[in-house]
Amino acid sequence: MPLFREENFLLVHVGSHETRVLFGLHESLAPPKISLPTVVYHDQATSQYRASNPAGEYAEIHPVVGSRVADMGGLKALLKFVLQLVIRKNPVLTINQIPMLLLTPSVSLSREAVEDLTRFVFETLELPAFNVLDLSVAASYGLGSTASAVVVNVGHEATQIVPVLGGLPLKYAARRLPVGGRTIDDELRKILPQFSAPQLAALKHSPIYEVMVDHEDSFYSHADLSEEKQGDGDADIDIAKIVSEGNGAPGALAPAEAAEGKPNCELQTNSFSFEGQMLSVGKERFQGAQRLVAALAEGIFASLAQVPDLDKRQECYDNLVLVGGTTNIAGLKQAVVLELCRRHVARPPPPKGSRREPAGVSSAILAYQLTSDMPEPAGDHSGGAQVPSSVKLIKYPEYFPAWKQPKERGGSWSEVYFLGAQIYAKQIYGANSNYGGDSFMDAEIYDERGPQAIWDVSL
Repeated sequence: MPLFREENFLLVHVGSHETRVLFGLHESLAPPKISLPTVVYHDQATSQYRASNPAGEYAEIHPVVGSRVADMGGLKALLKFVLQLVIRKNPVLTINQIPMLLLTPSVSLSREAVEDLTRFVFETLELPAFNVLDLSVAASYGLGSTASAVVVNVGHEATQIVPVLGGLPLKYAARRLPVGGRTIDDELRKILPQFSAPQLAALKHSPIYEVMVDHEDSFYSHADLSEEKQGDGDADIDIAKIVSEGNGAPGALAPAEAAEGKPNCELQTNSFSFEGQMLSVGKERFQGAQRLVAALAEGIFASLAQVPDLDKRQECYDNLVLVGGTTNIAGLKQAVVLELCRRHVARPPPPKGSRREPAGVSSAILAYQLTSDMPEPAGDHSGGAQVPSSVKLIKYPEYFPAWKQPKERGGSWSEVYFLGAQIYAKQIYGANSNYGGDSFMDAEIYDERGPQAIWDVSL
């Protein structure tokens, strides 16, 4: 008989802006359903933390900033509020039935912070079992990757890049970059100064915002997007204008071309909804991500340059994993691959007499097409050749239908680390025993060895 029931497993990931919670595993492993803002409120009169602030009298605390712990007391309070929420929704449940698995970015969380959280879980929350799983390892598990991979977690304020070799994170090669979704926000604010911050956020999360990857049907090319805007203020208003509701169906007016069913990339302008109005945007909807893409490409290259085994390094380049909400932006992942190809993939010179590459075609796109379509060599992968010789996004598994939804967003793969965390939780908490204490920490192990014992069981 298993030590814990799968429907009582508690999985938590605390991000800078959003905390994602999954309580209970189902037969068909599914993405997390509970989402909470990563905010608590401090009552200075009583020195206590509150989950809400209806009267606006408490100080707002963000426990995690840039994927790093900014307020440990606030983080502990947030975990306590998460547990209280679970108990409130399941009143017949008792605390001694709930094992917790905390997903953490190892680059940002110090050893002391992990041990402090372990102490809090057992001494204050009094949970029966606890473990910590590195987010990059969880993503690798979720994709069923036994080979080497590099996991890029693009957060709102920071990005973490971690090579994973044989299921273990290569922490000395990990990189933390001060770029993320907010980088796009900053660029869009410069490009569209007439838009408010909420309007820019709505644009970034709308289906019309894309990272441009050149192809023959696109209305705009990279050259068009790199041109400086010209003209006076009236031109700016035309580019991003508010389409009045009186000109058509209320709150649902779109450009005439969109009504013809053309893809977004073929339209000169397109519209998105904001508070019942339709805002029309021109080529600016393809801009703003260039600085982030360039930083990610250089960060990945710098991280993988620390992998000494060239074969393993090339495997990482061939298994590129991008996670985090920002990676839901259409074209972003492909743009990172193209940028890596453009900067670092060396293509052999064409044989004599071969046809030269067509004029006007991006060399990075040709390199991407070449490495994507080329069959794997039979012998040594690196073979003395320069690494990387190819760059590829990892393939998603076909046997998890819940993760393919929503289709319009390309699925829920940006949170694939939760899929890996569920698989890992089944292995450690679903076993019949914790003999030897090498699967997770329980109260007995904590009493014997203290919070430092977490390093004997965590990945």
